[in-house]
Amino acid sequence: MKKIILVFSFLCLWALGATAAGVKQGSVKTLVDSCGFFPQMSPDGQWLLFSTTEGSNLVLKNLATGNQSIVSSTGYPGFDAIFGPDGKVYYVTQERKKNNLLYRTGHCYDPATGKDEIVLKPQHGQVQALHAASGVVINGERQVYTSAKQVGAYAYTRGATLYLVDATGVSRELRPVADSNGYLWASLSPDGTRVMFEAAAHGVVVCDLNGSVVAELGELLMPSWYNNDYIIAMSNAGNARLTGSRIWLIAVDGSLFKPITPKEERAVQPMTAGGKVVYAVQYGGEIKQLELDIQPATPASAVSGKGKVEKVRNVKSKKDVPRVFINPGHGGHDSDDRHIPTWVIAARDTIHYYESNSNLTKALALEEILHNKGYETALSRKTNKTEDDLDLFEIVTLAANSGADVFLSLHSNATGTENRVNFPLALYRGWDDRAVAEGSHELSDMIMHFAKLNELTVWSHKERSRGDWSFYPEWGYKVGLGVLRYNKLPGTLIEGSFHDYLPERERLLSDSYCWLDAWNYSLGLDEYFHNYSKFKNGVIAGVIRWEDILRQDDDMRLYGDDELKPLNGALLRLYTDRGVMVRAYTLDILDNGVFVFSNLPPMKYKIEVYYGNEDLYISTKVKAKKNVTVYKNFMMRKDMKPKKKKK
Repeated sequence: MKKIILVFSFLCLWALGATAAGVKQGSVKTLVDSCGFFPQMSPDGQWLLFSTTEGSNLVLKNLATGNQSIVSSTGYPGFDAIFGPDGKVYYVTQERKKNNLLYRTGHCYDPATGKDEIVLKPQHGQVQALHAASGVVINGERQVYTSAKQVGAYAYTRGATLYLVDATGVSRELRPVADSNGYLWASLSPDGTRVMFEAAAHGVVVCDLNGSVVAELGELLMPSWYNNDYIIAMSNAGNARLTGSRIWLIAVDGSLFKPITPKEERAVQPMTAGGKVVYAVQYGGEIKQLELDIQPATPASAVSGKGKVEKVRNVKSKKDVPRVFINPGHGGHDSDDRHIPTWVIAARDTIHYYESNSNLTKALALEEILHNKGYETALSRKTNKTEDDLDLFEIVTLAANSGADVFLSLHSNATGTENRVNFPLALYRGWDDRAVAEGSHELSDMIMHFAKLNELTVWSHKERSRGDWSFYPEWGYKVGLGVLRYNKLPGTLIEGSFHDYLPERERLLSDSYCWLDAWNYSLGLDEYFHNYSKFKNGVIAGVIRWEDILRQDDDMRLYGDDELKPLNGALLRLYTDRGVMVRAYTLDILDNGVFVFSNLPPMKYKIEVYYGNEDLYISTKVKAKKNVTVYKNFMMRKDMKPKKKKK
């Protein structure tokens, strides 16, 4: 990774004055004045295809006459549309069906006749329109459509896997980058000898047909072959507000790395066709066309490959089950990861809190919980390294590649001031009364309903479920959260609580508390998918505090029972009503007093609390319930005497 960054930085500096022989930059003209994104040019240069701001409309423009027409305005058609070599438009729509699952349909639209035809019936999971060597493939997990009997070879990604399909239809899995978070934007070179893709957390890579890397071209997004020797891509402006994005022309052999758009323009989403480059401008949405003078590429040839690659089949679930894409926010303890050192009295040490840590702990817990409930999941990261702090556009594209039904981005919040508060907040793309992606508002509300029921914390205010455009008006009209931008999945960013409220930060240092947050989110998902889960076990959780010892933090705002000091280091034992011990739990010494007993068969239990020299101080009865959290908080008094345990 460091090698790629160093090469990228060096080439950026070198490119400022570079002019390669045979490469000339021509005129630039505006094709669409505003609100146009994801542009595509027809092979003959006659038609421009683009999406309106939120992907709700797919628009076709005749560049000769200037006339525009809407190809489709249902099912978010604007993000996955392409032109085929036959000049027809191929695109994918989605709709919510059974239990809020998403089913995706493949379409073909003929600009010459205006006829729109369904060519791939609705199916659950990932469906994407792809360029092949001599045709188009609409690739689904259960069925595949091809625009001709022989469409030739193509490459595609599904989830975190890169596939190469040869002209005979044999599909092989390639593993060019072992530790990538996922592969994006895969395509074959025009001569069919190389595969280009973006490896999340690594950058743009070119490999041969056996998966051996032949070029690493730096941290770029949305790469597109210009010809066999050059590619076009957009630069990554860090963890992506895209304020510094530019379009670059790169020679695959490393001899040229040249910006072809002004830095201040914020150019994004480049595509190439017929020697021309089209791209959008963030945030206004102008679409521009830029001409280059470079020798044309050679025709495509048949793809074949040898080596240690595996023959694979399309993944087919036995039945359609909910799929959840989970994005643990931030990553790598970097500048955007709000680090707060915390002096913990009991530990007599400074404990370093990073939001990325608790976000990941929640995500991994949610993944395991959902698997136990029969869901399928995908994560944007499973480790916490610098390279895991993905560009927001990468995250959105990984979610689309996963074939997910919903998108969850897990975070915690902070006021950044002395005015400490603590409440759960979920944000979805759009206005308070109108979400962009259908289902987002309902998803957000349901998760917040279960998040607010958490009795281990103390809430200062009521939970909130809001549209990000309404919640952040000061950011600008329809700017909102970057990780929700261009996301057509029902989705929400969950700010589970406020980590700069000290008692809550101490709770977030507990893996058990993070697990409980994830469990509560799973209950919201169960509700969203119409009580999908048949999970039979439940959870008992609580906090133990001193009834007569106050916290010593005079300069801190506290609410309710958070004014009381939590218990550290106590031992809890869980017994069945027949006296059989089934679990034990030891409180940590991080001043949170949290305990969680998970995956408990529904029945009556007895909890005993031991403190000091393992003397019994408190005992109580509680009943676990199916797929429910039962809360049991305890109070300990300083003058409380131990009880004698019956033999």
